[in-house]
Amino acid sequence: MSAPSGRPSSRTTRRPSRHPVLGRWLQATLLLALWFALWGQVSWANLVSGVVVIPLTLALLRPPVRTHRVHPLALGRFAATFLWLLVTSSWAVAVTVLRPTPARRRAGVVTCPLTQPDPLVATVVADAITLTPGTLTLDVRSEPPAVEVHVLGLGDPDEVRAGVAELERLVLRALEPVGGPTEGTSRPTGGAR
Repeated sequence: MSAPSGRPSSRTTRRPSRHPVLGRWLQATLLLALWFALWGQVSWANLVSGVVVIPLTLALLRPPVRTHRVHPLALGRFAATFLWLLVTSSWAVAVTVLRPTPARRRAGVVTCPLTQPDPLVATVVADAITLTPGTLTLDVRSEPPAVEVHVLGLGDPDEVRAGVAELERLVLRALEPVGGPTEGTSRPTGGAR
């Protein structure tokens, strides 16, 4: 995310490694082991050629820029919630198929605003919605951030929006953008909009 005009951003997108020299030496050692494995033997010629090739390889390969911090406990909470959604939604769809009523068969499209215009967060939310039986993500927009969801058994659209807001909140806790919330937006509260 870019900083507001006139102010430089104090946040960096690259998280510094705790031990960058140790990490580079570990990479070089693993690459040298791979080098020996590719040649099929440990010899002085392979050692010398590896010492020449590996630093060049490390100079060309830059570590990827980290855009998100993964919080394992929050990721576990998201996974547990998602599994619960799979079970309850599968049951609801099975009941709809076995005992259809006009209310259960009622379908519609609900636009659910997102609080964070982060592409990874929006993708995870959209995929979770699509993988849940009875719902399907039709569109993901970035301006303003929102997802359009087709819902089977649509009752109150505000309940759908609240469910998507809660899902987004769980994803944001699990996959926190490094830059934090975008200017002008706030963390989701889990309530309906």
